[in-house]
Amino acid sequence: MGPLEIPPLPDTAILMVEVGSTAHGTGIPGGEDHDELAVVVETPEQLVGLDERGFVTVMQRTQPEGERSGPGDIDRTLYSLRRFLRLAASGNPSILMSFWAPIEHITPVGEGLRDLSDAFIGRHVVPRYRGYMQSQAQRLVGGPGGRGRPGGGGRAELIEAFGYDTKYAMHAARLGFQCLELLSTGGLRLPILGPEADWLRSVRYGEVPFDQWWDRVLALDAQLASMADDEALPPGPDRGRIERWSVAAHQAVWASLA
Repeated sequence: MGPLEIPPLPDTAILMVEVGSTAHGTGIPGGEDHDELAVVVETPEQLVGLDERGFVTVMQRTQPEGERSGPGDIDRTLYSLRRFLRLAASGNPSILMSFWAPIEHITPVGEGLRDLSDAFIGRHVVPRYRGYMQSQAQRLVGGPGGRGRPGGGGRAELIEAFGYDTKYAMHAARLGFQCLELLSTGGLRLPILGPEADWLRSVRYGEVPFDQWWDRVLALDAQLASMADDEALPPGPDRGRIERWSVAAHQAVWASLA
């Protein structure tokens, strides 16, 4: 069976960005799939009609479900604007990166969404980034009981070549670096630049021994823990501003449909 076809974006899509390793600048050139995230404004019928679910998050792939994506494959996830905003307000790292990720489709309303990025930044994101980072690390070492011992993860070829799943390891450390950058600067540079990017790529290529990676991830986690109570940072998202913008965005898209 050949690759499946990705459907066109819905008419009410306001933003689509590239996400994943290539967007972060930590992938292997020519060796990664292409990950996309799109934001769709629900129609009035979806939002206030008889369908209780509204616009449900959709995953579209060029590989059949259950098959691993490879170089050149596309994985696209479509979120309703309301769900996207809720996830962003909760501090979800995979969603927050969309505010600075490479743009593949955007409308004026999508530009307004990107301009709203600072309303989502606060110390409430620290537990979410730490949680994601720790989850990646635990997958790498085979769960909480595997602390400090490599061997977990789903990429047997990397474990065989380097002794640990270097892609999981790279993503765990990347989350730590990006949370520090987000809280320190109010944004993210994508792709990642500087010494951190060089070190992350070295991890991905299997050039960093496991013990060195482990020590650095522990240090990053400790830095983040120290920022969780930093009162110089907002305690949470600016919910009032986000809600006002969301109402106006829905009304603008609905007016264009009419």
